[in-house]
Amino acid sequence: MSSNNTTIPFATVRHFNIVVIGAGQAGLSAAGTLHRRGLVSGKDFAVLDGNQGPGGAWRHRWNALTLGRAHGVHDLPGFPLDNPDTWRPASQVVGEYYGAYEQHLGLEVIRPAKVKAVTQPQHELFYIATDGADFTANAVINATGTWETPNIPYYHGLEHFTGKQWHTKTFRDVEDFRNQRVLVVGGGASSTQFLMMLEKVTDHTVWVSRSLPRWNPEHFSPDWGRRVEERVTTLVTAGKAPRSVVSNTGLALNTESLDFINRGVLVFRGFIDSFGSDHVTLNGPGPDGATINSQGPAVDDLLRAGDPRLAQMHRNTEILPGHGTDIHHQWVTPIDSILWGTGFQHSLGHFDPLGIRSVHGGVVVDKDGVTIPAAPGVFLVGYGASASTIGATRAGRKAAVAAIDHLGQSTESNVTYRKLF
Repeated sequence: MSSNNTTIPFATVRHFNIVVIGAGQAGLSAAGTLHRRGLVSGKDFAVLDGNQGPGGAWRHRWNALTLGRAHGVHDLPGFPLDNPDTWRPASQVVGEYYGAYEQHLGLEVIRPAKVKAVTQPQHELFYIATDGADFTANAVINATGTWETPNIPYYHGLEHFTGKQWHTKTFRDVEDFRNQRVLVVGGGASSTQFLMMLEKVTDHTVWVSRSLPRWNPEHFSPDWGRRVEERVTTLVTAGKAPRSVVSNTGLALNTESLDFINRGVLVFRGFIDSFGSDHVTLNGPGPDGATINSQGPAVDDLLRAGDPRLAQMHRNTEILPGHGTDIHHQWVTPIDSILWGTGFQHSLGHFDPLGIRSVHGGVVVDKDGVTIPAAPGVFLVGYGASASTIGATRAGRKAAVAAIDHLGQSTESNVTYRKLF
């Protein structure tokens, strides 16, 4: 593990036994466990949050996203979210819930405090530099999630496109797309949700991705969730970068999604070849703009079987305007806007000075799902199998206990906490 030997002005920073970076689901779960184990917020541990207020990434979500539309929020430990209003924006409901949890436990969350870098100037001592005050700690629990690192893949000619581009991170209101021709890029739940919402304001959406839709007719049960977590855990313990959520879970093929497929809304049109100033060239819809290729194995099976729930799909799917190329399956179609539903990457750049990334591009995580062997004293939550709210809650608890154990402390409340200075 690399370290930073630069002279540090220790007299000007605050020291805590444990610093939690992030106040979303995972960070609050970790903080709550530290509190229940007898550690005092603001004295023994601190929670740093880059946001202006409670809510984590949820506070930035668009107003049309409700808990009825989202995957939901798992209860924080010992603090159930009873009967949340599924009509109010999730950003408001979750922000209030997280804020109430902070008050309930007396958590003195330090915000806004965006962490810029974590270094290790001494053995078992971490220096956490933020855009405000700096801190030191004997252990660090990282719960920064992914929201601050949106992923936008590059395609040939993208730099020449002159229309408006949006990402899940910047999306706010479907009215921004009224009567536009919108290219929706991505194979995950965000993209399908965008397409369903856009139906209210435009008849002209084009859905593309780098792979065929991964429709999954399997019921999303706890057993199914455990199998998904096992697959992800196998990847991250080998140091491989976590794959996209949809590559692990698939898209729910249920009554609602089948209806939108039949209406021509959730119909996959192919793959991006390149962009021009006001158009996109696709591999798939050629030679006439009407071709509908594979919709992924699950939907293809239903179409071959003549499932009546998809009887109108071809009739309801728009024939794309534009023209062909000298390549038979290609089609050039005009677009006004691009909506990137291409996900996020884990926000771990502040740990680069510690060299925690493996040769595979990911972070090797121990079998407990939170311990980083390459950086003893650093614990990662909301990464890999713990990226969901239920996984983040469990990982937060594990990380808090592991951090206490790392410091050589008993979990009894009358322990004397070790400090280095």
